[in-house]
Amino acid sequence: MKHSNGLLHFESCHTSWCFDDANLRFKRIPRPKARRASSSDFVHTKWEPYFDLSFSPDSEQFTVVLNETASKLLRSWRHSENCIHCFGDDSPYETEELSLTKLDELLKRDS
Repeated sequence: MKHSNGLLHFESCHTSWCFDDANLRFKRIPRPKARRASSSDFVHTKWEPYFDLSFSPDSEQFTVVLNETASKLLRSWRHSENCIHCFGDDSPYETEELSLTKLDELLKRDS
């Protein structure tokens, strides 16, 4: 994890994360498989509010609380050397955001 310019930066297996603790906002920047997130990816990703960020003391897992009632959460883990979650740089996976509309379309096709 790196702090710079008052921001916290770290990587999960397929996403770059940036947290602005002073303003309780974050960016989740999906990385294309072939490279790390770039400055243009950062600029084109919007800031989103969050209410809390916590890290598991015994693992790389973290939780982002998205609302006051803690009913909306994002959970993931920080990428580390010899990562057990993604098989390192040889992983066939990458992050992709889906809208609810697109998810609904995919679910209808699958049934």
